[in-house]
Amino acid sequence: MKIINKDFTLLLAGQLVSQVGDKFHMIALSFWVLKTTGSSGKMGMVLAASLVPSLILGFFSGTFIDRYSRKSIIVGTDLLRGLVLLCFALLFIAGRMDFYLILILQVILSVNAAFFDPAIPSVIPQIVDKDQLAQANGLHQFVNGFALVGGAMLGGMVVAGFGYVWVFLLNAVSFLLSALFESFIAIPPITVEKKNSYGFDMKQGYQYFFKNQDLMILLFMVMVIHFFVGSIEVFMPVIADSISKDGPKTLGFFHAAFGGGTIVMALAIGLCGGMVGGLGIMSKEKLALFAGTFFIGGVFVVSSFIQGSSIAMICGFLFCLFLMGCALILASVAFKTLLQKNMDNRYSGRVFALAGSLGNASIPGAMILYGFLLDQFDFHGLLLFTGLLLMLTSLISFILYKEKRDDPKKHGTCICFPENPAGTNRGPH
Repeated sequence: MKIINKDFTLLLAGQLVSQVGDKFHMIALSFWVLKTTGSSGKMGMVLAASLVPSLILGFFSGTFIDRYSRKSIIVGTDLLRGLVLLCFALLFIAGRMDFYLILILQVILSVNAAFFDPAIPSVIPQIVDKDQLAQANGLHQFVNGFALVGGAMLGGMVVAGFGYVWVFLLNAVSFLLSALFESFIAIPPITVEKKNSYGFDMKQGYQYFFKNQDLMILLFMVMVIHFFVGSIEVFMPVIADSISKDGPKTLGFFHAAFGGGTIVMALAIGLCGGMVGGLGIMSKEKLALFAGTFFIGGVFVVSSFIQGSSIAMICGFLFCLFLMGCALILASVAFKTLLQKNMDNRYSGRVFALAGSLGNASIPGAMILYGFLLDQFDFHGLLLFTGLLLMLTSLISFILYKEKRDDPKKHGTCICFPENPAGTNRGPH
């Protein structure tokens, strides 16, 4: 495999270390709260504290990312997270940890993530050649997927073998190592001759979102994809319990199949430099985004017709979930690459921060809605309805997006920002 370049390799190494450490942390934290408080409600509060602050701040943090040094933001947030986790590990050792300190910890980590997470896809186009963006995004997705599966498994083993304190210490070290790797990355600065007020820059970004139909469609697709990912998370335990005598074990297989699909597709894109099966599908980001989403809907429809013995149904759903994972990563990588190639990088922090918040807000919304629907209706019918709705939505979005871009005289040939937006005096990159 061709390594893209030193800077991206350092970024990827830092992500791998910190992501695995973070999964250690979440596994340990969930069990610690459940064991010490005996309350699943309090465990839910901890999980919410790790998500809600980042979700809310995402509507504002992008402007900060676009105004200041992205390298400083990336290194600084990882360094801060490492130091905070180190302090909490010391509190654990001293026996002074309690539930409310855990909540504070999760809020601090979530606030940092609101700045760190959108900065990463914003930085990638600054350190990777344009024709290697799909490969870079695929490798980045592979690291996330590997950390999700491998990190969770290893985290459980570390908790069982060494206890909670070591998990906090290892997670602290992982963020500090990540910051060390990232400190050696050479990220070209974005030159700003004169800064406007923070409020003006934020307002300007939102004005562009609502005036650019192509961008609105892409952000809508982010919400759609995340929404149906949320629905999958609700479908899996219900289906596992319905078709198997050992629901928890089957659910574990379901998660493994879905996660395996995401890892395989991400690795295929990353290793092949955007050439999936030699077809070069990632060279057509628009097609990959909407076709990938359409395919997920098709798999929903096919899965609604799975019948037969318990073993046959389990195997059928495992295969469908694997395909869903593959299609999800294809669409996700295509979305990021499409934006990175065609968008003025000076505004990418705002775009990716908003996309992250919209996507993260869609997942719990889907979980609540589908939790209610599955109490009222059979999962076969809901799978069919969901699949048809997703296929129709992706098809309509593709047509609207294509029609907009087919008129270059009126709309331009790419998602671009003005070189010198009104009221600004920004210099070149």
